[in-house]
Amino acid sequence: MQLALNIVGLMVLLFLVQQGFRRAGKWVAWGVFLAVPLLLTPYWVKVNELGIFAWVKLYTILFSVCWFTALRDTTLGERQWALRSTTMLLALNILEAVAVDLAALRAPQGLNAVAGILLVVTLPREPRVTRMGEAGRFKDLHYQGLSRGWIIGFTLWNWTFLYLNYPMLAGHHIAVLGTALAVGLVDPARWLWARMFTLATDLLLLATFGEFLLPRMDTSDWSDPSLEIAVAGMTLIVGTAIVHDTGAESSVVSGRN
Repeated sequence: MQLALNIVGLMVLLFLVQQGFRRAGKWVAWGVFLAVPLLLTPYWVKVNELGIFAWVKLYTILFSVCWFTALRDTTLGERQWALRSTTMLLALNILEAVAVDLAALRAPQGLNAVAGILLVVTLPREPRVTRMGEAGRFKDLHYQGLSRGWIIGFTLWNWTFLYLNYPMLAGHHIAVLGTALAVGLVDPARWLWARMFTLATDLLLLATFGEFLLPRMDTSDWSDPSLEIAVAGMTLIVGTAIVHDTGAESSVVSGRN
C-alpha cells in the first residue's frame, strides 16, 4: 500500500512540474536544467556511484529539455534543421537503452532491444514533425505523428528495460512513465514534451536526493527470471504490431495521394 501511495504521489508531483514548465519561460527551464546541474555536478560525482549509462542518460536528457525550450522560446524554432532534431533526440534516447540491452547478452534483453529498434524505425519522418501551438497565453511544443499505440508501446518497452536491467527502479518509473503516458493519451502531440520534462525532473531529484528517494520505492523484489522472457516477449509483440499499423497507415496515405 505504501509503495502504491508513493507512486501516485510522485505521479502527481511530476504532472504538476511538467505543467509548470509548460507555462514557464525559457530562463526558468534553463535555470533548473542547465545552471543547477552545472552547480551540482561536483556534488553528484561525490555522492553517486553511477554507471556510464546513467551519467550519459542524465546529461542527454538535461540537454534535450534545454534544447526543446530553445525551440519553443527562441528563433531557433524557426529553423527546419533544428525542428527535425527532435526526432534525433528521441531516437538517441531509445538507442542508449538498446545498447545497454544488447550489451547484457541475454535473451530477454535481446528481445527488448529489438522492440526498441522497431520504435526507432516507426518514428515520424515528416519535414515539419515539430510545431509550436498556442495554448491560451503560452506556447506548446507539439511533436506530430505519434499514435497512442506508439506511445503505449514506448511506455511498455521502457518499463521492460528498467525491469530487466534496473529492477530497483521498476516501481519508481511506473510514476515517471505513467505521467507522460497520461498526457500522451489525452494529447499525443504533447507527449514528447511531457516525457522529457518528467524524466529530467526525476533524474535531477534522484541524482541529488537518491539516498532518500530510492529506498522508498525499491522494487528489487519484483525481479523474477521466470517472468523476464514473458515480459520482453510481450513488448516485442506490441512493437511488431506498431510496425504493422504504421505500414498500414502509410499505405492509406499513399493511396490517397
